[in-house]
Amino acid sequence: MKFLVWWFRIVGIVNITLGVMWLPFLNAARLELSVPGWDAPIGGAAYRGFLDYMLLFGLDLIVLGVFLVIASFRPEQSRILAWLAIGLSAVRGVLDDVYMIAAGYPLGAMLAFIAVHLTIIATGILALRSASRAAVGPTRARATHAPQPTV
Repeated sequence: MKFLVWWFRIVGIVNITLGVMWLPFLNAARLELSVPGWDAPIGGAAYRGFLDYMLLFGLDLIVLGVFLVIASFRPEQSRILAWLAIGLSAVRGVLDDVYMIAAGYPLGAMLAFIAVHLTIIATGILALRSASRAAVGPTRARATHAPQPTV
């Protein structure tokens, strides 16, 4: 179960960190790196609108991250949240990054994010399987070593 506890915490902190990076006061400084070829005036309506829109994405990441950290205190009751994080990493992570590559975004950065998402997916599945085996293990051991009734 420790693996799942730490998975929740690490993935939660990663989500919180990425979410904070999308907050407007940090995102504005790196906007032209995030969107290569940005051609709208800095400070204009499109610029402000994009920053405001990405704020929502950042807040989603922060909320998910906070819930993952909280789930680490009750991992046996929070498996569905782990599956949510895995699913989001697959769809909002890997599939979106593949789309971004096809749309012309920087290959290196997108491949790095794909690697992060694939790591979250793989380690999440391993952590869930490990926790399931740990939960089943003692039950099976008790069942096989239980005293046999005498007839």
